[in-house]
Amino acid sequence: MELKKLISRGLLIAAVSSLVIAGCRKKDEDKDTQAASDNEQAEFMSNDVVNMSDAAANGVNSFKNNPSGTFAALSCATVTRDTIVSSDPDTTTIDFGSSACQCMDGRYRQGKIIVIHHGKFTIPQSFRSVSFSNYFVGKDPAQMHQIEGVHTVTFNGKNTAGNFNWTIDAQNMKITRPDGKYHTWTSTRNREWIQGSNTPFNWTDDVFLITGSASGTNVNGNSYSANITTALRRELGCHWFVSGTVEITPQNKPTRTVDYGNGTCDNQATVTIGNNTYTITLH
Repeated sequence: MELKKLISRGLLIAAVSSLVIAGCRKKDEDKDTQAASDNEQAEFMSNDVVNMSDAAANGVNSFKNNPSGTFAALSCATVTRDTIVSSDPDTTTIDFGSSACQCMDGRYRQGKIIVIHHGKFTIPQSFRSVSFSNYFVGKDPAQMHQIEGVHTVTFNGKNTAGNFNWTIDAQNMKITRPDGKYHTWTSTRNREWIQGSNTPFNWTDDVFLITGSASGTNVNGNSYSANITTALRRELGCHWFVSGTVEITPQNKPTRTVDYGNGTCDNQATVTIGNNTYTITLH
């Protein structure tokens, strides 16, 4: 009889312990915002690069008789078109130098962004490929991230709303942190220019809406998928997305919803997992 009691008690303790362990694992899982944070960083840096390649193209096109120089909107970068503007394809190099340079948006950059143009910038189905050469970016010169991969940006002309828009494919993107950890990212998105197109040389009034999907692996090596459920709004007068929602689904975990807010320009977003909501700081 005593033996049976001991066995029963042992089984009860084991069962309770299992529930406690499972509860702790669930609690840890519910707090996992790594995939959301890594996707946000990749999304921001991808849009940042495309915006800079836009600015460089516009700046160089305004210097048709002198296609080399420093484009004011890119601050410390030297923008150079290595062939005559009428050639096809032709290449624009955005060179931030070999050491960290603080740009007008407060971020530090070094290395090169290389843009190869195929077709005239304003003709539908023209496109450009954007790649990198030892390119780093960060808010602290000692904590910059290296960016690798290729973007293909295809101009679609005007959509049914009468707005210019582009298809942006990001392939084999890799973002490496200063500690050597990295995350990868692939995406297909549409970028719609909804405000500011009538002032092409004033980038501060430009507003874009971003839609589409992505997939990647976070810095812990875990895969995830991402789907923009409400268009991300990027106002170039602000450093961050100001509104929009993204659903992030990490491997073997429930979907999280990232909400960039109601239009206020700040570096905060929320991540909702089940009934819990957490705040993350944007890159």
